[in-house]
Amino acid sequence: MKRIFSQFDSDLNNKEHLIYDRTNKIAEIIYRFEPYRKLFWQSLKKRIPLGELIRARFPFLFPNPCKPIYTTVEFTNICNLICVYCSSHLGFRPQGMMSSETFSKFLQNVRELDVNRVHIVGNGEPTLHPELSFFVQKLSQSVKYVDVVTNGQWSNESIPYALINAAVDRIDISVDAGGMNNYEKSRRGACFDKLIFNLRKLQEIKRELKASTLINIRLMLRPSQKYKERKLIAYWSQFGDIVMRSPLVHLDQIDYDEDIYRVLQEEIQAYPKCIQVFNNISVMWNGDVSMCDFLLYRKGPSAMILGNIHKDSIKELFNCPMMIQYRNGHKKRNLEKIPFCKGCIGD
Repeated sequence: MKRIFSQFDSDLNNKEHLIYDRTNKIAEIIYRFEPYRKLFWQSLKKRIPLGELIRARFPFLFPNPCKPIYTTVEFTNICNLICVYCSSHLGFRPQGMMSSETFSKFLQNVRELDVNRVHIVGNGEPTLHPELSFFVQKLSQSVKYVDVVTNGQWSNESIPYALINAAVDRIDISVDAGGMNNYEKSRRGACFDKLIFNLRKLQEIKRELKASTLINIRLMLRPSQKYKERKLIAYWSQFGDIVMRSPLVHLDQIDYDEDIYRVLQEEIQAYPKCIQVFNNISVMWNGDVSMCDFLLYRKGPSAMILGNIHKDSIKELFNCPMMIQYRNGHKKRNLEKIPFCKGCIGD
């Protein structure tokens, strides 16, 4: 624990922050041991190879891969909330919904690559997509493991049924700790009572359909709540199968710094030893492919668009010269080869 959190006197603001080192994988596993244990066994039951699970956390111990371990797909970057620490509403990229044609291209790529896992996330709320049910059904039929990240603010009661009925393996619901006031203050447009209603409805549907879907509560925690974590986890455990502690961190280009963790690499403008470029490739709603998830939250040329799946295959883009350069740069700690990673929060 001491190695993942530390005190730091920031030269930028001349005040103390609690610093979080996201790149310390051993400390992170210890910090999240119980939820990781459950996810590990679920993945094995879904026939995800053991070597792949180990490689996902420690890719530096293996030769460079020729295909991603998982892919991230963004159904939309439109959101129904304005979270104070999120870039979705800032307009860094044009907003839109993934078309059926783009989804078909993505699905074709995933099948041809034989990717085992797909994460439905991005810089928006995926459940807003009108083709949500069809998209998740097709993905569940095509890969071994599908998970979706949502804010749980559904107004349409068909959404939780669609997710469970499509046999999504994990539903990650992002919530802010600290009760109704903190939740609604942090997520403008959100309703705490609606969240609780939807979580209970989701559990009810899961029991009704006898589904194996894991409900994961992503508990966003602030430094002031650090010594209340056990109590907060106990409360939220009634609404899910897992409660994953997720320290709320400052993100580059987002002007919000109220009771929030600073990430070590960002604070001292260091280069994180990151695993993103070894494991994942991110497909945006319009088919653009970014080098890593964290670049989705940046604007302008720093978004590092490698290509588009309407013109290039995911395999080609994953093995393009830029991706190889960044993988070798991270593995050999040749910092001149990874300029966009300076000050990033890393993974």
